[in-house]
Amino acid sequence: MMKGKRARYRLWWLLAAAALAAAGIYWDVHHRSRPAFDPAPFTAGAGPVAALREAAKGANVVLVVIDAARADHVGCYGYPRDTTPNMDRLAQESAVFERHFCQHVTTKPSTACLFTSQYTDTHLATGTRHLLEGTFTISEALEAAGFRTVLFSSNPNASPGAGIGLEFQETYDQGDVEPLVGGWEELTSPAALLTLIEKWVRKHRRARFFMYIHFDPPHQPYIQPEEMTDLFRGQQPPNFEPGNFAFPVGDREMLRDCLRPPLPEWINLYDANLRYADWAVGEVERLLREAGILERTLFIVTADHGEAFGEHGYLWHERGVYEELARVPLLIRWPGGERPLERTRALTQAVDLLPTICDILQAPYPRTGTQGRSLLPLMAGLTDEVHDYVFCRSDGEPPSYLVRGPNWALMLWGNGEWRALYDLEADPGQRENVIGERPEVAAEMLEAFRSFALQQRRPPLDFLDLEAHLPPLPQAGESELTPEMKKRLRALGYVR
Repeated sequence: MMKGKRARYRLWWLLAAAALAAAGIYWDVHHRSRPAFDPAPFTAGAGPVAALREAAKGANVVLVVIDAARADHVGCYGYPRDTTPNMDRLAQESAVFERHFCQHVTTKPSTACLFTSQYTDTHLATGTRHLLEGTFTISEALEAAGFRTVLFSSNPNASPGAGIGLEFQETYDQGDVEPLVGGWEELTSPAALLTLIEKWVRKHRRARFFMYIHFDPPHQPYIQPEEMTDLFRGQQPPNFEPGNFAFPVGDREMLRDCLRPPLPEWINLYDANLRYADWAVGEVERLLREAGILERTLFIVTADHGEAFGEHGYLWHERGVYEELARVPLLIRWPGGERPLERTRALTQAVDLLPTICDILQAPYPRTGTQGRSLLPLMAGLTDEVHDYVFCRSDGEPPSYLVRGPNWALMLWGNGEWRALYDLEADPGQRENVIGERPEVAAEMLEAFRSFALQQRRPPLDFLDLEAHLPPLPQAGESELTPEMKKRLRALGYVR
């Protein structure tokens, strides 16, 4: 009898030791020890700033990204089609940022920019590379401030398999969706992801949480319900002007042979799929409302990049930094119905979201290494401008960089030679390269790019001079693409 009792005690201690070891592993992954940092200053808290912080006191944060959503196809950004009724209604209760830009026109590096408040040439999480060891992220900031953090993603390039979101306490991606669907196409379905989100919200509605949601539509494949496809089938898309490359770029042949729906039906399918993404945004809002927590939630909707249909020769995304690829929507709905700002034309960008959210909630974040700026002073009416210029990078052969001011767009290609300057007031469609007529404007913007480049961990000075020396890439963890991951990425157009 005593022997059996000792055996039970031994088994109990073995189980306890295993549990402690597992907890230690969890702590290492989710609570990595990092050096103490010099915190960035918060916006001075008097007057309207204090009122906005008070309204957000105790609030959750829900950040929804709809993949490949270009701003000029969203109703509240002026698109005449009824593509986004839920976002348009939400815009009536939100701060609307009319000139908001991503930092990279590909999902993985763009999402990394949003999570870290770092440009691509600083975080360097491209291809199969992970974020560098010790990189600070928005989820770590909010977890340290007492939030439960969770990521839901339909895109494998915005999930832990790609090294994105590893620091969240909980993550749900295509692997979690797979048991709920009938085929690989449905892995990108917002309906399946919403099933997981609804279950999580019901369980944790009394917790204070930060939820990141990445819906795949309007990114291909176009699997929206048939009634949404019927809304635009056979119609002529509004405001579309086909064009060509500004220069004979190296990927012209690949793009010529790229399988895609024929125009104009391609745009009709995209708009229908955007309607599907908008439905998903409405469903998230409904889940929060039914759980009784919408009015204590900071609710943010944006996109990781836009989409091109050949306006400047580029198709899909990844290549090119024209307006259709770089400009994305941003709506911020305040808790409790507060509306700090209706609309602004100030230049803003994805790297601004981390400092903005942390500034609102007074969650400490590093002064050094954070490259965006808080939008709280803008929303509180303390300033009308945030940036003189915003910057966006693309892949491609050669890659390109955008320097975007209020009235001018300068584009640089990675061969160190091709450059284009567009007068956005006279030529919003970016058709006429006037760099020869306005050399003084180009010179000023080139100097702005040089200053920007020198602030990056790996300065992209080769965009100015092919002979420029680039430091080697620092060592980082890398994802190993399994055959299944390659299949899923191929279905989304990332692997050809």
